[in-house]
Parts: sequence; structure tokens; C-alpha cells
Amino acid sequence: MQLPAGKPRVVVVRTKKALTDGYDADRGALRAMLDAGLVALSGQKDAVAALAKYFRPGERVGLKINGLAGRKAATHVELVDELSFLLSRANVEGRQQIVFDRFARDLSASGFSTQPHGYRCVGNDEAGHEEELVQMPSSASRLTRVLTTQVDCVLNLPILKQHMLAGMTGALKNNFGCIHNPNKMHIDNCDPYVAEVNAVPEIRGKQRLVIMDALRPVLDNGPSYQPGMAEVANVLLFATDLVAVDTVALGILEELRAKRELPTLAKAGIAPTYLATASKMGLGVSDRAGIDVMTVEV
Repeated sequence: MQLPAGKPRVVVVRTKKALTDGYDADRGALRAMLDAGLVALSGQKDAVAALAKYFRPGERVGLKINGLAGRKAATHVELVDELSFLLSRANVEGRQQIVFDRFARDLSASGFSTQPHGYRCVGNDEAGHEEELVQMPSSASRLTRVLTTQVDCVLNLPILKQHMLAGMTGALKNNFGCIHNPNKMHIDNCDPYVAEVNAVPEIRGKQRLVIMDALRPVLDNGPSYQPGMAEVANVLLFATDLVAVDTVALGILEELRAKRELPTLAKAGIAPTYLATASKMGLGVSDRAGIDVMTVEV
């Protein structure tokens, strides 16, 4: 992914009520949020035209969700369903859309299943990983064949969560789901491992768009779901710069934690320092002053 010139834009879309019951999401609210966010980010006339700017007809689009914690703390299936419909209207047919994550069981537990006329769902454990190791400065890993052989580009769909080792899970850390051994990369707040994984050409080169699910972020004891640790925020974030969107999301996470009188991630000893590392590596902007943040209410 080639970073655009000038300040990267992050669009923060807020609504009064996006959830209907517990973790279930209102599809009408999501449609309005997707339309507003995609138009604001792209400058196009509507959401379909916006998606056509990022994805070409005939391309195979990977929708990288986060299903690790199951239905109560995963990327909302309703969000993916509505986005899939918009992609089909932008001439990316359902059979060309692949929702993926590390394990098929996580996809199932999060509510994802292959739709008769919609996207396909594939776990990396089903697709397998490349035999050849990708060498990084601090580690090595094998890439999922979903990424290397089944998709041409990636629409990154993380959920915003506090993480007891990395500090935060967002767009950058969501790409740990593209490698076979993320468990080996969680020391030192995942720094520099998150940044180095995102610098792998096969990963970086396929990132097109981020839509971050911050409808109900996990504030503490993440990335798994613990009762009482999530908070309704009714927010989606849109960007093409993974570092910038994580930087803005971090601010939202810290605000929500402060309302519960939880310490900052830095005071808790788990600041996501990989953001600054990623910025130094040229992967995006981690300085809030260097980011064009647009807030839209719907």
C-alpha cells in the first residue's frame, strides 16, 4: 500500500445507538454509518462509489476480521454482512469476498458462516501456510495461503480492544492473523514485532482500507472477553493508514478507560509502543497532530 501525500485522514463515525441487544448490532444504523464514513474518507458521492475507488471489479477481496474472543468481542458479523452487500454493488461479487482469520472455529464462534449468495469464510488452519519462512529483522514466520494465493487485496476489519500484552489490538495487530506463529511475538509489548509483520511486502502491499469496529470496545483484561469489561461506544473508524487509525483509536480507548478510572496503558506498563516503531519504519503516522481527524455524527 502506497501512503498518500499529506496528512492521512481518519474518519470517526458516531451514532447514538448501533446495538440492539447485548452485542447484536442494528443493521440500519450500520448502513448509515458505513455510508457516512466511506463518503467522508473517499470524497465520493456514495458508499458504493467509495468502495469502487479502493477495490476493482474482478479483484478477490480478503476481509480480515478478528474472531479470537468469540461473538461477544469479535468484529460484528452484521457489519461484515452490510459491507459485503455494498461490495457486491461495487462489482466485487460475493464469491470474490473471503472473510478470514486464524481458525475456522473462531469464525464459527463469532457468528460467521459462508453465505449461500455472499462471502466465503476460510480459516488459516483450513487454507494452510506457505512452507517458506518470511524473514524479518527480529523474527520469522510463514504467511497464510489465504493472503498469498486466495486474495488480491485486504479490507482490514479489526475490533478495538485493550490487550494485556500489546496494550491495544487494532488494525496493525489484526495482521498477526496473517502469520502462523503470533504467539512467538508477544514479548516486549509486541514491539517491534507488530511493526515488522506489517512491513512484510505481501502484507503491506495488499492493505487497501480499514474499517475498525469500535461499537463496543473491550477496555481491560483483553483480548479475551470478560463480563463487564466492554463498553458501548457506537463508533466506527475509517482510514487507509493503519498507524493513523490505530493512533486515533488509542485515544478513544484511553478516554473510555479514564471514565472507568482505569490507568492509562502507559501507567499500566503496556503502552502500544509498536505504533511509534511502525511510524519510524514508514508504515504510517503515529503523531496525532499529523493526522486529519474528521468526526461525523449520524
